[in-house]
Formats: sequence, structure tokens, C-alpha cells
Amino acid sequence: MELIRNIDSRGISKVYVKEKVFFNENDLEKYIDIFEELKDDGFIIASSYEDIKWRLPCTSTNQYIPLKFDIDMYKEIKQALKIYSLILIAKGKSASWVRNIIEILKKAVLVTNGLKQTLQLDNFLHSENRSYFAARAVLGFTDFYFIPNANEIRTICEAVQSEERRNRELPPFLDIFIFDEIVNDFFRKASTGELLRYKAIQLWWAITNIIPMRPTDFLKLKSNCVWNDDNGRYWITLSRSKKVKQSVRDTPPLQTIQINKDIFNLVNNFKLHLFQIGIKSDYLLPQSLYQIINWGKGRKKNVVEDRWSIEQFSSLLKHFHQKIIKDLYQEDYTMELLPSHTRHLAITNLFLQGFNMLSIAKMAGHDELNSQSNYYSHAENFIDSYVYTLVKSGLSNRIGSKMGDGFIGWRRETIDKGKRYSYEEAKEQFLNAKYGFCKDKDNFPINCGKDCRPCSFYIFKPSINEYDKGIKWLEMYSEDIGTEIKNVVQIMISTSKALSSSYRPDLDESLKSRSHQLQQLMDHKSMVEYKLLEDHFNE
Repeated sequence: MELIRNIDSRGISKVYVKEKVFFNENDLEKYIDIFEELKDDGFIIASSYEDIKWRLPCTSTNQYIPLKFDIDMYKEIKQALKIYSLILIAKGKSASWVRNIIEILKKAVLVTNGLKQTLQLDNFLHSENRSYFAARAVLGFTDFYFIPNANEIRTICEAVQSEERRNRELPPFLDIFIFDEIVNDFFRKASTGELLRYKAIQLWWAITNIIPMRPTDFLKLKSNCVWNDDNGRYWITLSRSKKVKQSVRDTPPLQTIQINKDIFNLVNNFKLHLFQIGIKSDYLLPQSLYQIINWGKGRKKNVVEDRWSIEQFSSLLKHFHQKIIKDLYQEDYTMELLPSHTRHLAITNLFLQGFNMLSIAKMAGHDELNSQSNYYSHAENFIDSYVYTLVKSGLSNRIGSKMGDGFIGWRRETIDKGKRYSYEEAKEQFLNAKYGFCKDKDNFPINCGKDCRPCSFYIFKPSINEYDKGIKWLEMYSEDIGTEIKNVVQIMISTSKALSSSYRPDLDESLKSRSHQLQQLMDHKSMVEYKLLEDHFNE
């Protein structure tokens, strides 16, 4: 087991010392000194080393995590667990992770009579929900604490297979687009009180669908997170919490990403509103705001920092799902969105907009380029749902257009409704076209593209004897575009992977070009699908 201590820090340079350590009760005074250092610096809250319970401030959950050493019947192991905890804390492991490790080890010690009964250990590991995590926890402890049957224990732990990593399950994309449209419609029409109560959801949806962020990083946004430079560009500064630490004293790195003016104004207008109601804080979403929008219900939360916890934001999101999505808009869906879902949507969004893997990895805070590649498998389903939602929006004025960037909230023009005209009216007012008419009398054929079918000026209005042929004509075009969309997505994936090994400007430009092509194809497909669906609704 390695004990890592920060012995010097000057500017951005830090000097660490790594020491291989094993449990030895003769070293107790050294670890009590380490405990006192960590306590003085606020990383442990306890009266003394001998306390049966310590509290650890967790910046991820914004809560104080209890660390209990209630295992008195095994006094030496209890001492070893305390020292082991100190080593993990000093290495910068998160408070919740340390708590989980100690809880697993306590269970293992109790069911195996002090790690002596290996058969019980095997049964215990396979009964745990996270059996691989439990096995690694026990295995790590045996590197620090001497156990006579350590080899047998290691064999049992190493035999536990890691769980198969799966792509995170996302809600159906149709549900996501329903949520997207409702959020934007609601915030245009809501009363002042409703706007304040749910404003955090609008900020979350607007920011994290463009920038891949973990919920913790969103909730850690500072009040001064957005700013503009002398060149008229807008920026946001955020922290990346999931970075490997060398020491508990390491601070998460900051990252600055360019944003659009809409996001800049959204954040600044929110800050102005907070100022007007007397709320001041270093954080964008302070605890005092939560107390106001929660109408003071429940006792005030004991938090590490003056900002919302994930638990509080999740509670508000759940309330929004029930009161706004289901009750007000009468929409229901398969799976509710969670705070963590938008990070994966943003990565898909960036990919479809033509960002290469290097850029996406940087924006997502990934250390490895292949970390985001799994999300690309969602791309085709995302596109199908996007097209369907555009078609659905064209048939209903119930939902309005969206402010934002990317495919979620990207370009929502109103689709013209050709069925307002009878065949005779259209024939009298407009130019004849294949299986229909063209409304662009003044500029025909200046504005004409290669095909009438995706054109917004085109009215699909075949004569009765040409109706079946006309429908087939539209369907064939929609199918062809669907095939072309799949081909473009596959080309974008392969191009992005090629760029991950070496940057080439020509490939990067090709990726952007394919993205523009994809957007055009999606528009065309939605327009044609709309004409088909519109015809069905008006039969």
C-alpha cells in the first residue's frame, strides 16, 4: 500500500513522496500525526483519532459522509481500518468511495470471523451487488494488512470477474425531445414564481446539452462562471471533478469553454434576479435559493459548500416531471430524465455537429479518446427521433420553438401546411409541379433545388388518379434519405476515429462538411415525412 504525502508546493509545481507501507501498530503515532494534519485542514471532522465515527466532507455529494469503525470485537483490524482510511484520504480518494471501501471491509471481516473463513468470504463476495468492487476492496486491504491465509484470499478475490461494462441506458430519444420542447415552451409562458422555482432546470438543460458536464460539475458552477472578452466572445469556466488526484490537497482543474450569447445572457439574467431578491453567493445555485423555491420545507441541509446537492436538484427535477410534464402538459413517457443523462446527450450532439473526437474529449473532460466512442452508437436512433419530433411539431402549434444550440433546440422553422388549399384552389393560385404545386411563383425557378420533395415551397397535392403514385414517390425519397443519413453517420464515425490518432485539417474539414450534409438531410427527411403524415391526417 502506498502512502502519498505532499511535502512541497510552489506555484503550479508540487512535490510528493510515495512510501510503501504495511500495517504496524508501532507506527501508530505517525498516523495520529497524519490524522491531526487532515483534521486541521478540514478533510476529517472528529474530536480525536480514537473516535468511533469520523465525518468526511464530500464535495461530490456536497454532504458530510460518516465513516464508522464500529467493529470492536476485532480491535487490531479496527486499528488497521482506521490507518487504511487515513492513507486513502491522504491519496485524495473521494469521501463516499472511502466510506464504501470501509463498509465492504467491515462486512467481510464480520462474516469471515476476521478474514479467517475463506469459504464464507467466497459466498459473501458473490452475494454482493458489486461483487468485483468488493473483491478489489478486500484484495487491496491484503496488500496493507497481513493475513496468514492471504494467498488463498487473493486467489478467491482474483477469481471474481469484472462486471461487463454497458453503455449507460438513456431514455428513449422521443421522450427526450418531448422534454426538450416542453422545457422551452414552459419557460416562455411561466409566471414569475414558476420561472424562479424551476430556473435551475432551464440552466441545466441549456448548458449541459451543449457542454458535456457531470451533474456535480454543473452544481459547482460559480456565480461568475460566464464572462466575455474584448473580442466579443463568450466563455464559461467550470471545474472537472473526475480527475485522478495524487493528493487530497490537489484541487480539480478548471476548464474554459466558449459559449454563445444566449447562454451568457441566460446566466447573467438569472444572477440579476438573485441579486434583486437579496441572494449573494460564490455559487450560481446557492442553498438560500433552494430554501426559497422549496418554500422553506424541511430542515436546512448541512452542506459542505453553499450550493445545491445532487439530491436537491434531483428532487426539483422529479417535481418538474410530475407537476409540469405530466400534470400541466399531459405528457407521459417511458423513463424520466436524470441529471446525469444530459452529459451523454451532449456528446452525441457534439458528434453530430461535426466536432472531432479530440475536441469532444477535451470538452467532456475525458482523459482517453475512446471514452466517448460508445455514445456514437446512439447517433442513428437520435436522428430518427429528431426527425419524427420535427414532423410532429409541424402538425401541432401546441409546442413552440427552442432557444439553444445543437440538435436539441436547433433550428425549428415552422413547416408550412399545404393542406390549407383544395386541389382546385392550389391549381388556380400556384404553379404546377410533379404531384403538386409550387408556391414560389415570383422566383421560380431561381430558388429551386435538385428535388421538389424537401422544398418548403412545395405543396404535395396529387390529382385523384395520381395519388398512389405520388405517395410512393414521396416514400421512396424518404427511404433513400434514410439510407444516405446512415451512410453519412458511419463516415463521420470513421473520420472521427481517424482524427483521434493524428490531427489532419483535411479530415477535420471533411467532418464539418459531413455534419452540414447530415443537417440538410435531416431537414429534407423531416419535410418529406411531414408531407406524408400530413396527407394521412387529412384523408
